[in-house]
Amino acid sequence: MFHGGCRKVSKVLSLALEPISKSTVHELAKAVSSKIVLASKLRYRKCIAVDEAKLSVKSVHVYVWSAVDVDSGELLALEASYGRSCLNALIFLRKALKMCINKPLVIVDRGPWYPWALERLGLEYKYERFGMRNKVERFFRYLKERTMVFYHKMSARDYIQGIINLKLFLNLYTIYYQTTRIVR
Repeated sequence: MFHGGCRKVSKVLSLALEPISKSTVHELAKAVSSKIVLASKLRYRKCIAVDEAKLSVKSVHVYVWSAVDVDSGELLALEASYGRSCLNALIFLRKALKMCINKPLVIVDRGPWYPWALERLGLEYKYERFGMRNKVERFFRYLKERTMVFYHKMSARDYIQGIINLKLFLNLYTIYYQTTRIVR
């Protein structure tokens, strides 16, 4: 899964319960992550913040895209890709818009991949470094704090398995972020 994460979890659970194998923990993680619903429901959203961050899988950079509702702090979409292009931005923005009944204002950074995708979708957008984009930046700060344990790198046998492991981790992280995290 990610640098011995399943092994560590199985050791902790084995102390409290009966012995549990790391493969059982991995299967449980897959089962739990497949049942995730990111946002509660389709609704009107005034403004969303979109950003991407870089992680490593097998020494190759992978980009994690995130969209957050600025008003509620709700995570709307989360995706991982090997590229950071206009096409990747377009695909991700379409996924984020599935949780909106309107076309909200989109807050982005100065990434050159955003303008073409946003104009193609007919969305109004605004560049911002701070301010309303802080919600999505806070999400990535929490994500990077959690991935620091394995040095912001995911282990895998190959690139395909790497992106699968990263998506599994992101799904599990989403559960943590939306439900059990203590807001500071």
